[in-house]
Amino acid sequence: MTEHSDESTGNNPRRNNSAEQWLFAEAGKIRGLLIGIVGLSSCIGLLVVFQARILATACQYVVIQGKGVSSVLPLAALLLLLAAGRSLLTSVLEINTAAAAAKVKQAVRSRLYRKIQALGPAGLSGDETGPLIETVTKGVDELEPYFTRFLPQLSLAAILPLMFLIVIVPSEWRSGLVLLFSAPFIPLFMILIGRGSEKLHRRQWGRLSRMAGHLLDLVQGLPDLIIFGAAKREATVVARVSDEYRIATMAVLRVAFLSAFTLEFFATVGTALVAVIIGFRLLFGDLSLGEGLFVLLMAPEFYLPLRNLGLSYHARMQGVAAAERIAPLLARPLPEGFAGTVPAPSGPPSILFEGVSFRYGGVRGGVTAVDLELPAGSITALAGESGAGKTTLARLLVGLTRPESGRILVNGHDLTTLAPDSWRSRLAWVPQAPYFTSGTVRENLLLGRPDADEDLINTALAAAAADQFISRLPHGLDTPLGDRGAGLSGGELRRLALARAYVCQATLVVLDEPTAGLDAESERLVCEALKRVARGRTVLVISHREQTLSSVERVAEMVDGRIGQVLLSAEFLSRCEVPV
Repeated sequence: MTEHSDESTGNNPRRNNSAEQWLFAEAGKIRGLLIGIVGLSSCIGLLVVFQARILATACQYVVIQGKGVSSVLPLAALLLLLAAGRSLLTSVLEINTAAAAAKVKQAVRSRLYRKIQALGPAGLSGDETGPLIETVTKGVDELEPYFTRFLPQLSLAAILPLMFLIVIVPSEWRSGLVLLFSAPFIPLFMILIGRGSEKLHRRQWGRLSRMAGHLLDLVQGLPDLIIFGAAKREATVVARVSDEYRIATMAVLRVAFLSAFTLEFFATVGTALVAVIIGFRLLFGDLSLGEGLFVLLMAPEFYLPLRNLGLSYHARMQGVAAAERIAPLLARPLPEGFAGTVPAPSGPPSILFEGVSFRYGGVRGGVTAVDLELPAGSITALAGESGAGKTTLARLLVGLTRPESGRILVNGHDLTTLAPDSWRSRLAWVPQAPYFTSGTVRENLLLGRPDADEDLINTALAAAAADQFISRLPHGLDTPLGDRGAGLSGGELRRLALARAYVCQATLVVLDEPTAGLDAESERLVCEALKRVARGRTVLVISHREQTLSSVERVAEMVDGRIGQVLLSAEFLSRCEVPV
């Protein structure tokens, strides 16, 4: 897999800072939960101090003062009570941590969904589906450790060592100095090693996004790969890419383990020095066993928050890498021309294209200076060779993108002034390969209008000539369909898509090659259904099939992105040689 530049992998200080600022802003929204987590952890730290003091005192009584076991039974009971308290607080801490994680993920994922819906196809132009899905799913999940592990540990690393140092210094100030001067080495080496692994982690995130997009493309094109005998070759490529990802993952883990080893090394050396100092002081009789044992028990606890912070630094890198994808998507401005407020007309609209031009990337494809009228309640077909601009014109009409020049009038109102939700509620787009989800026939019919009653459903099925094959299905409307409508033929799916357009009560229906790839009988049924569905609606059909063009009223021919001529259907078919 090719490597991206530092900019593409996110190794940009300015971009990193903005991602970190976004993460802190999100943390402010769960400030209460985070404060609760830090507070509970601090209480657990206090219980650790009490447990160490009680255990050291009990050893002092038994070993030095020679008291019997019965004399320390109250201390043992108190120790068990403190242990039970720690367990209870730890359980509450885990519950609060899970609640904080769920709240963060739910809020961010909900905002991402709403943002993607608001951006629409125009705002997401150029974004690949695979990386986008990866951001919404795995990207949001990788925010969780940042908020539930790194941020709390960052606070605890500032609170608990200071708290422990305050109780250690009065007992043995020399050991306190050792702890004080050795502690900074742990975060120092954590940062030094973390900077190296941070770049590796961002690069790994880029690999994962590209791999997700590659795999999605392969899954969507799997039937074609099998037909052309290329499935095994692509499987080999997937295996190679996966192996590269595994090797890169091991490199990240190697650095993470090196960081953990370094933290453990300094913590171990510091604890050993404290043990040596206490040993000499006990030897010379300058320190009691109880005080020395208390300091020795507290030394590992002093380093524990710093070690945990170092171990959770990987969570920070995960969170920052994910935020670098999520924050720009949430901050992306909405495309211009999609913020109108005028309600869409209730009846079949009259459409007028006035000098409409649009070029993909400013140079290729698209349409140029298109003037075209679609009278209200009419059926108009767009005909022309592939690449002539038919689909582009249809995308402009339904509002998936906006013209670079010219305008589209709907009953005299500029399309940009119409409220997007109101306009979309009046639209029905039937592509060449209609999309169907894994669900029942009824569920797929009601996607555009979930509250439709049985009378409307039956009327729609009859208008689309779909009632006959629906009645032959094992469970009728409740028959489950597979992914992309598996279980029905191409002609049946086209008629079911027409019925769905009827059910949603759209007043403008746009169809892209509704009969392409169908046999003669299926094409006839679809064309007859099209005429019935078109009653009381304005319909635009993209097609080059003779039978389909004979079913419409007018045909507008497109040549090189321009409207050549607009003729009645019979006149157009008599003048032109249309391939069947």
